[in-house]
Amino acid sequence: MVNLSVPEQAIKIGLEEKVDVGRSIIYGLQHMVAMFAGVVAAPLIVGAAIGLEPLEKTVLIQGALLACGIGTILQSMRIGFVGAKLPICMGTAFVFITPMISIGKSMGIATIFGSMMVCGLIEFAVAPIIWRIKRFFPPLVTGTVVALIGLLLIPVGFRWAAGGVGDMYGQPTAFVISGLVLIIMLAASCFTKGFMQTVSIILAIVCGYVIAGMFGVLDLSTVGKAEWFAVPKVLAFGMPEFHIGAILGILVAQFASMLETIGDTYATGVVLDEKIEKEHLRGAVAVGGIGSFIATFFNGFSLTSFSQNIGVIGITGVGSRQVVRVGGIILIVLALFPKLAALIVAMPEPVLGGAGIVMFGTVVAAGISQLSIGRDRFSQRSLLIFATAIGLGVGFGLADNEALQNLPDVLQSILHSGVVVGGAVAILLNEILPGKEE
Repeated sequence: MVNLSVPEQAIKIGLEEKVDVGRSIIYGLQHMVAMFAGVVAAPLIVGAAIGLEPLEKTVLIQGALLACGIGTILQSMRIGFVGAKLPICMGTAFVFITPMISIGKSMGIATIFGSMMVCGLIEFAVAPIIWRIKRFFPPLVTGTVVALIGLLLIPVGFRWAAGGVGDMYGQPTAFVISGLVLIIMLAASCFTKGFMQTVSIILAIVCGYVIAGMFGVLDLSTVGKAEWFAVPKVLAFGMPEFHIGAILGILVAQFASMLETIGDTYATGVVLDEKIEKEHLRGAVAVGGIGSFIATFFNGFSLTSFSQNIGVIGITGVGSRQVVRVGGIILIVLALFPKLAALIVAMPEPVLGGAGIVMFGTVVAAGISQLSIGRDRFSQRSLLIFATAIGLGVGFGLADNEALQNLPDVLQSILHSGVVVGGAVAILLNEILPGKEE
């Protein structure tokens, strides 16, 4: 049998600890840098797929930054039952990309926003009763989901490390840059103390910029072309439109996003050594819903929690929700000052990849550590559930489009989300196999 135990927590700055303004900005920047590529990727992919002009894609990116900033701030607080009061960062959900492209091509972008608006309200309405289904999420299930989230992110991190998209992909220079960034981050995490240890990610990325410049692969031309200040226009693409078929397509993705938020909430609790209560889970899901609704007014896409930021907490030991709130404020500032956002966009992908591989691996470790809660040994039953869920989740999550092309579009959207597949399998097997874990 596999013997697992929860690792000793290395949180240096706790959930409720206050941090001075200067350090808060630096710590917040680490979170923002870790999530930035994910925030802008969905608008870029969808915008290109449905034929938007460059200026229109800029509007989508600006809306995404603003919406993610608002959602992240809400998660760090609690207004009524909205907000987890945890250091959870909210980003644009990749699970929506496939249905958004399909809807955008056939019905237009206004229908995308109308569908997201309705589905966001549905998730918000579900949030107050989400605790009633807690019995379906014992540590075996949540740990499996969290580990799966990390496993599906690792190929993304490696692709960045290998050069990302373009001529640099697979070049030795990319691996040298990402390798040096990884080494610097590990060295700062293991061989320094105090403040330097807690800023290991941002330190490695700053060094990465310098290294990329030395190799001649840092292109800052977009920074000069970007505007200094721009106010997001409300409903820039016109009034939302509503079609029942489009709403159903987005609704599937909305519930998939909700499952990921549930998993990330538990993962955050594991990293912080905090017990997740009804208020945390309800508040986290509520932000996913109301944040998605608000995002549509600012031309942003639906929100979900970002797993990579859990890795930031695990590596740096900074678990203060105040710091994440500052990260949300930085995202809003970037939305208002495109020139600053362009400086982040200019980051060579190997720089982010060097840090991303370790961050995503940390998410996997958090999930595996959760599997051992409440038991001394990992039973044969648990091993079967974990192995089956991980196998199917990773398999479907990384499957190419051709593998599923003969299935209905709605089913393709569901199966392409490895988190949904793996999570559903873990829940189902825990319910039907003898010896159910509560």
